[in-house]
Amino acid sequence: MRVAFDRNLPPFSQQDEHNNMTGFSLDLLRAVAAQNGYELEYVPADWEEAIQLLRAGKVDVVAGMKYTSARDEWFDFTESYFTMSDVLIVPKTNATIQTVNHLKEKVVAVHRGGTALELTESVRRVKPLIAFSEPDALHYLMIGRADAFIGNRWTAELTLRKANRWDEFEMRSGMINPTDYAFAVKQGNVALLHDLNEGLAMIHRDGTYSSIYSHYFEPYTTHLTDFWKKIVIGLTALVGAVFFGFVFIFFWNKRLQAEVNRQTAALADMLSFQRTVLDNMESGIISVDTRHTITLVNRVARELLRLDKHARGHSLHEALPQLPFIHALPKAGERMAGEFLLEQGEERVLHYYVTAFLNRFGEPAGWIISLQDRTEQKQLQARLIIQEKMRALGQLVAGIAHELRNPLTAIKTFVELLPRKLGDDRFREEFLHYVPAEVERMNKILQDLLDYSRTQPRERSWVDVGKLIDSVIGLFARRLATEEIEVHLDAPAGVWIIGDGGQIKQVMINLVMNAIEAMTDRPRKQLRVEMRQDGEGIVLELSDTGEGMEETKMAQLFQPFYTTKVQGIGLGLYLSKKIMMEHGGDIHVRSKRGEGSTFSLRFERLPADVTHIEGGYDVVESTYYR
Repeated sequence: MRVAFDRNLPPFSQQDEHNNMTGFSLDLLRAVAAQNGYELEYVPADWEEAIQLLRAGKVDVVAGMKYTSARDEWFDFTESYFTMSDVLIVPKTNATIQTVNHLKEKVVAVHRGGTALELTESVRRVKPLIAFSEPDALHYLMIGRADAFIGNRWTAELTLRKANRWDEFEMRSGMINPTDYAFAVKQGNVALLHDLNEGLAMIHRDGTYSSIYSHYFEPYTTHLTDFWKKIVIGLTALVGAVFFGFVFIFFWNKRLQAEVNRQTAALADMLSFQRTVLDNMESGIISVDTRHTITLVNRVARELLRLDKHARGHSLHEALPQLPFIHALPKAGERMAGEFLLEQGEERVLHYYVTAFLNRFGEPAGWIISLQDRTEQKQLQARLIIQEKMRALGQLVAGIAHELRNPLTAIKTFVELLPRKLGDDRFREEFLHYVPAEVERMNKILQDLLDYSRTQPRERSWVDVGKLIDSVIGLFARRLATEEIEVHLDAPAGVWIIGDGGQIKQVMINLVMNAIEAMTDRPRKQLRVEMRQDGEGIVLELSDTGEGMEETKMAQLFQPFYTTKVQGIGLGLYLSKKIMMEHGGDIHVRSKRGEGSTFSLRFERLPADVTHIEGGYDVVESTYYR
């Protein structure tokens, strides 16, 4: 199983200078793989590169991805194994930024692949400084190029501590955009998704998850141990020094009393600090003991659920009967999360996260309930979805209207002239030539639109790539000769692939037609078709000496309804890429303005023992690809 991960996201995943691949997400995936008998092959990458590898099917899993509705359209996600929240970090000397609302006109460093970028774009007049990774974004903050940083709290602390700069900064706002963290697979890979979810459930049950979590996020502290160790040493010394008498005991008791007073004061300060933090969090927090009695409610929870200050000490069932999970709280070591609709005068959508916790003896001690108000987020998502649908519909209608207007204009002209020129032989000849052609053109536009909107069934069979190229060039032989285009072929027969020959032929026809049209006004016209083999399969390249294009156009070339032609609705290259992806391959373009373009089709290698396919042909002493 090939696993891609972000090489710069400690403590979740990273690749150090010794090429060691460590992190919380990777250790979890190793444990899940051991449960299912998978062998892992790691592919360290930048975050956006990892996403592209999964979308292209070049890896099976991305180890650790935040769930968003946009990503859900491309990938399937396992059950959440971590809830990630962003934090706002600013220099301690900056007193003007306390919350996200104070970021107007400020430069904020964010990771280009993180959800924090979406947050900065939703706040007016924020100036995002986009970095390739979270450590890079923190570097901008440390060198003074940014006023603040929004991102992963764990990565931020590790990075700043490693740079010995932690004491110079502080977190001003936490629990920003809490999102689920999960393993992502390519959409439709149901079998692998099921195995990963089963493995996660198993490591939760056998305690492996808790062990890995504690290693990365709850490091063992020796503070209390050292404290009691001092007491033991002191008592031992006291017994050994009993001959000093009551004078020594008196002074020792005074010292011990001072230490207890100091620790008591420190504990009181710590409890006060924790209460302040809890009351200023953006999430509601409720703690419940094993008898379902409320032991803690912070300010946000009281406001969300409209509780009074006396809710503490009451039964959870009596005080909050509106919560949907109170009769099915998770067992020790388990977690549960979800959303529910709360109706208290107005409807609000609340996200809940419930986890059981243990005391220091490993015994069940109760539950922690976290609540976030996602009403505005849901409303914003609904508005964005509606806007996107309307934009896509408008683009589609505009494209169809533009393409149908030209043939309709020609037909309208002939129809208007029909009463006056019906007896004109030349008119009738032109009418019979142009009107059916324009009707066929409209039919072709509608057929392209149908091909774009639905998936055509593929007929798999053996296809000789060299012969297929010869047949495509043969279709354009007269036009190539008429336009004096020089053709160079280097694609021998005997190299086979498995797929739909008709669809692959359509891809090649589309590329050859584009190449011919690109060289219409060029003084030097040359079409070169080459096929080469590499370690992963074969690559078929079609190069022309046409006008070429800029990088901005190449970035949009395979999007639907994008075209640089006077005629056409911009579906040809989109459908070509779709066909190649369905065949397990891919299509790429290289181009430079004034120097022409090269389109590359890649087909993956088949296993060596494949010699035939049902419904196809047996082939001997040839090379097979798909």
